[in-house]
Amino acid sequence: MNTLENRVSELLASFGDSSDVKTRYIKLPGDGQLSACLLYIENIVDTMSIQEHIIEPMLQKPVPEEKDRFFPFLVQEVLQVSDLKIVTETGKVIDKLVNGATIILFDGQADVLTADTSKWEERSLSNPKGQRTVQGPDIGFTESRSGNVALIRKYIKNPTLKVQTQTYGKITNTSVTLVYLEHLVDADILSSIQNKLDEMPYDSVIGSNYITEYLTKDSKSLFPLILNSDRPDVAAAEILEGRVCIVVDGTPFVLIAPAVLIQFFQSPDDYYLSSEATKYVRPLRFIFFWLSLYIPGLYVAFTTFHKGLLPVNLLVGFTAQQQAVPFPTVFETLLVLSLTDAIYEGSSRLPQNLVITISLFGAIVFGQASVEAQLVQPVTLVIISISFIFSSIIPIASLNYSVRIIKISLILIGALLGLYGIALFTLLLLVHLCYLRSFSVPYFAPISPFSRQDMDKDVFIRKPMPEINHNIPGFHKEEDMEGQPKKENDS
Repeated sequence: MNTLENRVSELLASFGDSSDVKTRYIKLPGDGQLSACLLYIENIVDTMSIQEHIIEPMLQKPVPEEKDRFFPFLVQEVLQVSDLKIVTETGKVIDKLVNGATIILFDGQADVLTADTSKWEERSLSNPKGQRTVQGPDIGFTESRSGNVALIRKYIKNPTLKVQTQTYGKITNTSVTLVYLEHLVDADILSSIQNKLDEMPYDSVIGSNYITEYLTKDSKSLFPLILNSDRPDVAAAEILEGRVCIVVDGTPFVLIAPAVLIQFFQSPDDYYLSSEATKYVRPLRFIFFWLSLYIPGLYVAFTTFHKGLLPVNLLVGFTAQQQAVPFPTVFETLLVLSLTDAIYEGSSRLPQNLVITISLFGAIVFGQASVEAQLVQPVTLVIISISFIFSSIIPIASLNYSVRIIKISLILIGALLGLYGIALFTLLLLVHLCYLRSFSVPYFAPISPFSRQDMDKDVFIRKPMPEINHNIPGFHKEEDMEGQPKKENDS
């Protein structure tokens, strides 16, 4: 017989009789003396809310015995919880339970009543770590998906802001929310993202990088095709430009798609300071970015194959230093670069009070000792230091990983083929950037395909706010630019 106790036992068996799944049996007032049982998972529910808004009201009012009036009476006149649902399927009951709902089963009733009483442990708002600014808001996202959506809504108070939430991961059941403006988002791009997420076969989704890698799995590019940010103002600004924001529960970084290369050079400071104050900052970012890539490779190419192109005084100094070192230039360059990256990786994971000490100790001791021991040339240390400093000004950290790989590739090509190899690599790199697509949007836009309207407003130089409209630079699909759609080749 499918009694109340049997139904409760079946649900408890689904959790393997886990000790944190709690039950509470009560007798409802009235002539029928119906029994009810409450199930919830402790530590993810508000027990005070359960006691005050569910148990106490149910014990005060007699419930009717008629089945057609039973649930409407409880929902409309008894229970004091905002989110109440009547559920029949066992699978949905379990989903509600693991998401912080309290399940109420009644003797003689096949349906189950679920009440949202979730109370997850969350940290308070803190400063953004990924994109710090001199001026502007100093609040970053947290691991709470609903809290992050609320922060976005704080900036965009508009009914056309759409929020769609689904769960992904067969085991983790992670909530993922798409946030976009209905009248600005491209319907094809939105549909492409939704379809790919619906097809995602993962058993677990722990963080936003799971989503990023799946959405861009068809792309073999080193360049990030999805932007991530821990700033609500940045996410809101991107949504206002027609993009889709993907908020993953448990991750303080939201994803923004589609993305173009120009975005990775834009800092929030560009929009909180006057346009005159930032007029020369962004062009310097582009210049320093390319210099950080090419300086080590050019240094190796010139000292290995093209010494005759160097000024005489510089060549004499390089030759004198190189004769005292037992290793070839390419080996020392890679050695110093690898140790610099090791110091950077270590300092980003050490406790905060040890970062400065370890960084200074590693840089000073390694630099001074390696030169005195004649393991590397002083000029090699200078070249790698300049390249490292130039690459550190990139506002979005995810682009730095691409910089490292390309930098090493240029060093090796410079050592093997000299300037001719670097020129060929540059040509292939530009072709790749022009060919790359992020959800049908050209990654190198508005440089290629060229759009003078976008170039003049917010690419290399940010124009004053009155001159910038809502159109994102280069945020146009190929069919909008050339009149004919092309096959998507991004992710």
